[in-house]
Amino acid sequence: QEILQTMGLRAFTPMVTACPGCGRTTSTFFQELASRIQNHVRERMPTWREQYDGVENMTLAVMGCVVNGPGESKHANVGISLPGTGESPAAPVFVDGRKTMTLRGDNIAAEFQAIVDDYVATRYTRKAG
Repeated sequence: QEILQTMGLRAFTPMVTACPGCGRTTSTFFQELASRIQNHVRERMPTWREQYDGVENMTLAVMGCVVNGPGESKHANVGISLPGTGESPAAPVFVDGRKTMTLRGDNIAAEFQAIVDDYVATRYTRKAG
């Protein structure tokens, strides 16, 4: 399934894209957030699949700095660009290619997870039943 999805032949679950990190990223927070979001998607997917049409096609991006982060985030349905070394402690969030808000503080992970949940609930058609 992973091979088919990675090649773009078929979607089974939302795709989470994360940067590998570089000299601009001295924090591991973006990697921790990417892992947390991936786990959240795996946990929620059985319910989402039953409730919403097309949710398996959703794309998410968790990026580690504002150099490449915004571009990658704009290509995802929901993306976040966390601050890198020397950058302002702010994390811009992009929804469907547009910057919608900036997260700050200690609750960035929980707030971003809530944004993903809200996106699913408001952007995907609820199945009849």
